[in-house]
Amino acid sequence: MKRTATNCTPTASLWINALIRKAARCSRGFTLIEILIAIFILAVVVSLVVSAFNGIFSNADHINMGSDLYEMGTASLDRMAADLEAIHVMGYPRYSPPDMSDEKPEIYRVNGETRSVGGHTFAWLRFTSMAHLPLNHDTREGIAQIVYYVQQTTAGDFVIRRQDKLYPYPDFEESETDPVLCEQVQGFSLTYYDAKGREYETWDSQSDDTEYGTPRAIGIKLVLGDETAPYVFGTQVTLPVYRYRPVKR
Repeated sequence: MKRTATNCTPTASLWINALIRKAARCSRGFTLIEILIAIFILAVVVSLVVSAFNGIFSNADHINMGSDLYEMGTASLDRMAADLEAIHVMGYPRYSPPDMSDEKPEIYRVNGETRSVGGHTFAWLRFTSMAHLPLNHDTREGIAQIVYYVQQTTAGDFVIRRQDKLYPYPDFEESETDPVLCEQVQGFSLTYYDAKGREYETWDSQSDDTEYGTPRAIGIKLVLGDETAPYVFGTQVTLPVYRYRPVKR
């Protein structure tokens, strides 16, 4: 049978119409729901990226803060150790225990106490040392009276100050001009050891309880930083000279 051109017309027409409908669907754009979904996905991605960057910067700040605290704590222990290793003590027979007629304490005494500051208990230490640090263009040298004490700032934080005075030694008074040895202090404690290795929380070289002697060694503990994640530093300094009661024969 002979085909004619009219037999292919319906098929070609249907095919062309399908292409037109497909092109129309492709060119119609996005629906509102599709746009909202895309915005939601973009917001989730952006929030994840921002959270990641915040975590990175937060960790960096924490690392920097920890580095500063470590450097400050280490420097504080080094300063205390240098002061104590240069301690000056008057030994026997030049030294004689106090009696009832003594009005003034020995100027080279070692006096370690615990004092309450802002509702917290901290160590307090007074001794004499050759490790005097001249300040304010004062070039004098000599045996200095050194005092470590904790002071509360106006912001409510605690700092350790180091008072350094040459002879004649004044009565101790806190001063804002005393150099700050350490900041962000959460704890400051000292442990005193006698010649027999016994431990004491306080020390008075003018007391019979210590046999009018001076410590053989002093342990230092510092707690710095945040209460939730503090940094703890510690060391023990063996004193090069110390006084002990001579054995009677």
